[in-house]
This record gives sequence, structure tokens and C-alpha cells, in this order.
Amino acid sequence: MTAGGATRQESVRKGLAHVTSDYVVVHDAARPFVTTDMIERTLASLDEAEGAIVATPLDETLKRVSGDLVEATVSRAHLWRIQTPQSFRTEALRTAHDKAASEAIEVTDDASLIERYGGRVLVVHGTRANIKLTYREDFMIAEAMLQRATGSVREPDGPAR
Repeated sequence: MTAGGATRQESVRKGLAHVTSDYVVVHDAARPFVTTDMIERTLASLDEAEGAIVATPLDETLKRVSGDLVEATVSRAHLWRIQTPQSFRTEALRTAHDKAASEAIEVTDDASLIERYGGRVLVVHGTRANIKLTYREDFMIAEAMLQRATGSVREPDGPAR
């Protein structure tokens, strides 16, 4: 076990120093509904690329906004919501992290580093159920998903049944 860093990216980089396998999976604990299938499909894609990510296509309209003023509608064609898990060839990810650290580059996901330094990243279709728990509403949705999955639905003023 190793201590994390000040940022998510630094934590991954520190963790990579201890990886001895050919492949590595990066996953955010904020996504508790990951499945074994998602991990297996990303790993299987590494025969063809340096990285593979779970994602879902966008299905909402996007607007570019400044303050409260809509400036433009952005086409959602070819845009995807990126999730974790993300799987990589370990050496490719380690090299990308080292380059980014030396250049003081900060990104929001590891696939961005592979892309930045010329590697290929494939998309594996995910599911909207692989939600990220960030906002209060996300936790409410997660609780409802768990209750439905376990069959333990609580009445508003009563115990679970």
C-alpha cells in the first residue's frame, strides 16, 4: 500500500510505481456500480490499444454558457460520457504519467494522458447505472438502486421489508 498524492493524477502515478503486471486497471471509488464485465471488456481491448475506457454516448443537449447567457448549442454527435474502470498497458500509462509530471500537465482522467502522448484508447460501452457519486442527488439514486437490487424497500415511516 502507498499513500496517495495531492491530486487524483498524482495518486495514480504513485500507485503505478508499485505495479508489476503488464496491465493495470484504474477505477474511482466514486463509482460503486462497476461490474466484472466492464473490467474484463476493457482488459480484452488492450490487444488493440494502449488503453480502453468505459463510456456511454451523450443523450442530452449541450449548451455553451457564459454567466447565464447561452452562447451556442454544441453538437453531441461523437461525444461520450467517460467512466471508470479504465484499463491500460502498464508501461504506456507509467510513461505518460512521468511525461505529464515533468511537463506539469494535469488532466481529469488517465486516458487523456495516453491520448496526449500518441497512444490509442478504445471505448467499451458502459451503462448509465455506473453512476459517479458526486452530488447529494447521486447518493439518493444509488440508494434507490441498491434497495431495488436487494429487495429491501423502506416505507417512508417504517422499517425495511
